[in-house]
Amino acid sequence: MFNEQVKVILYADDVQKASEFWQSLGFVEISFEELDGSRVAEVAMSKTSTTHLVIYDREFIEKNDDEVVEPSPALIFGSDDVMSLYKKLQTVDVQLGELAQIGEEFVFNFVDKDGNYFVVSGS
Repeated sequence: MFNEQVKVILYADDVQKASEFWQSLGFVEISFEELDGSRVAEVAMSKTSTTHLVIYDREFIEKNDDEVVEPSPALIFGSDDVMSLYKKLQTVDVQLGELAQIGEEFVFNFVDKDGNYFVVSGS
């Protein structure tokens, strides 16, 4: 049976910088390890979050796993205070899209240092 734990794989050119990017957005680093000569970081919205991002070195994966499919999946993060989150992201080094209202929801997007695209949606 499936449980509530979800891990999403992201590929980065620099795992350390990618982890630091997510931490600058308020995520916490769950782990940072060396694995078979490569670095792997795991970050989450909180220590108790059931959704984690696992960040692998893109070059290492491309050399060692011919089944990797690009690009990374687009994720939609939920937020109970989209306006405050948008204002916070304006203060960090992140490519940020316009804030829009669609019905009663607010939506915006952002791009990380490796060109991965993310959406935030909520009230």
